[in-house]
Amino acid sequence: MSAFLHTQAIVLKHRSLLNQDQVITVFSEPFGKLRLLAKGIRKITSRRLSHMQTGNLVRLGLQKRAQSYYLRDTALVSSFYRIKRSSAKTNRLYLLLFILDRVLAEDQPEPKIYQVVLKTFVALSGGSAEQDLATLTGALNLIKRELGYGDARLSFPKLIGNFELIIGEKIPVSSI
Repeated sequence: MSAFLHTQAIVLKHRSLLNQDQVITVFSEPFGKLRLLAKGIRKITSRRLSHMQTGNLVRLGLQKRAQSYYLRDTALVSSFYRIKRSSAKTNRLYLLLFILDRVLAEDQPEPKIYQVVLKTFVALSGGSAEQDLATLTGALNLIKRELGYGDARLSFPKLIGNFELIIGEKIPVSSI
């Protein structure tokens, strides 16, 4: 039996498969982190591909069959253009998305973290470099606390080290 679902989500990453398909990882408020199979998304006639770029906020139509989610339709809500036209802001955005992808469990709703991430995206869209680092540090501290990894507020370098211990791999920090 299949169910049709609609949600708003942030695109965390995508990975190409054979043929014209992709596996897309998104983070939504009601469903948490989901992996979606997007059949035929890389076809030249697909209108969904441009919406599903990393870091975009999108409205999704999904179909759940068995234990898999399939992407049906998309609508772009925001591409966060102001973030993506600055390489420093883009690096901070991708750092946040990388950490989220590694620490969030699949199919586990995290509404507080979702709201923190949305507010962080909005703040990164308008702030200066100094404000951006403070915003990112605050968001990562809140995410760490919400996931149960401690209440202590850490500085940015210590936070990165802490998340590296949590996920068990080196975090690619480039000129933050």
